Amino acid sequence: MSEVQATVEFSVELHKFYNVDLFQRGFYQMRSTMKVPLRIPHKLEASLLRASGPDLAFPATVHDSIICSKTFQILYKNEEIVVNDVMIFKVKMLLDEKKIEESLNEMDFQLSLGLHFTDADYSPDDLNSLQLISSRTLKLHFSLHRGLHHHVNVMFDYFHLSVVSVAIHGSLVALHQPLISFPRPVKNTWLNRNAPAQCKDSVIPTLESVVYGSNYTKQISPDGNTFVVSENCLQHAFSFHYNLCASLLLAYQGLSSYFTMVTKDLPCSHKMELGM
Repeated sequence: MSEVQATVEFSVELHKFYNVDLFQRGFYQMRSTMKVPLRIPHKLEASLLRASGPDLAFPATVHDSIICSKTFQILYKNEEIVVNDVMIFKVKMLLDEKKIEESLNEMDFQLSLGLHFTDADYSPDDLNSLQLISSRTLKLHFSLHRGLHHHVNVMFDYFHLSVVSVAIHGSLVALHQPLISFPRPVKNTWLNRNAPAQCKDSVIPTLESVVYGSNYTKQISPDGNTFVVSENCLQHAFSFHYNLCASLLLAYQGLSSYFTMVTKDLPCSHKMELGM
């Protein structure tokens, strides 16, 4: 079985925060991260797309795979805060080359969103200066063809009654041979079945072994000037190339269709900016 490296990119925009009835005045902050099943060898990259609007009390920051929104102060009931933070999560993972669409459609992507608070002095360099008071986990129903395009108002629990409006977009953006090493879960034997889960970095395969198959071996032609590729390896290369192109075209078609649908509702001034 050959594996390919797939990159799915998610854009998460925290638009507005509504204080419905928070009990305490102080500094609030939202933290986001993506969750991917541990059985899937993967790496997660997090970044901020841009800084838009005022920084409020403190600007948004990135800490490894966790993105912290702007920190803002809540003083009054029914207060509305414009956050406008755009977060980018890139999920790089290894997939079976023959089950790309099936694997992505069944992937259990989850977005974790936590609300943090402090009524004391706050330092943006110390994540522990704010305590987690409420959290929500959103299951993302991703599809290779449709991608993911959704807007939702996320309400935190009754004791911290507040709402944040979230827009989420996701799409497959890259598909190619593995270029980096991934932590792969190691199965425990029955002797150490209660031991903590361990991971071992995967070996980066050669391009030839990915394209032509794991059974590929270099064979020199009778004249000794070139290499000969067997018919089975060539068929594997054709199938591999077809699967990659078909998956990428499906993702592109879905993204293009959504863009076309959305632009129909744009004002004329915005269409002119896009050159439409």
